Amino acid sequence: MSGTFLDLLSDLDRSDLLSLGRPRAFRRGASIVVQGDHSDVVLVLMRGLVKVALDTDDGHEIVLSVLRPGDLIGEFEAVDHDGGPRTASNVALEAVDTRVMTGEDFRCYLESHPGAALALLRAIIHRLRNADQRRIDSGSRDTVRRLAHLLAELADEHGRVTSAGIDIDIPLTQQELASLIASSRESIVRSLRSLRSRRLVTTARRRITIRDLAGLRREADGQ
Repeated sequence: MSGTFLDLLSDLDRSDLLSLGRPRAFRRGASIVVQGDHSDVVLVLMRGLVKVALDTDDGHEIVLSVLRPGDLIGEFEAVDHDGGPRTASNVALEAVDTRVMTGEDFRCYLESHPGAALALLRAIIHRLRNADQRRIDSGSRDTVRRLAHLLAELADEHGRVTSAGIDIDIPLTQQELASLIASSRESIVRSLRSLRSRRLVTTARRRITIRDLAGLRREADGQ
């Protein structure tokens, strides 16, 4: 599993980053960043999960990813600094704690901490690779395999080991899961039923437990 931006920093670089800005908390469901805004701030996610999504012209929401503690919010716009609008919204999936700083402070931090700049590049590459893989999957795998691949990825990044398996306690609806893999809610329902029937997962309201991660990976690979 690739680490978050904070994980990739040295102890000194991490301490220097967290000395910047101020703490700010958000309640569940709060909009942290709104698509189309022109704000110039960067937030370090310290606690909680955040949904990254964008609204299409026809009124649909596309979920792009889920951020976890240690990830950054708003770093693209701060580094680019061209005055353009936010390209996606960030919504708290649960109570969230952040460290918020100005874009200028973040840019100065990167200029004075070359190791942090490299860590940011590595974190961005990891995110782009995941996005590329999902685009490839959408054209080459059926919904069951795409869902199996997504669940294995979520288990790696957000999973918590329990006596029942690996718990993915992420408050995403079935429609949001469908959006993550460019599918429909109906297809997600059928695919979850298929994975449950093979004892690969169990499900509860907005919670999925991986019972057989190796088997789930084999399903994702079509084996």
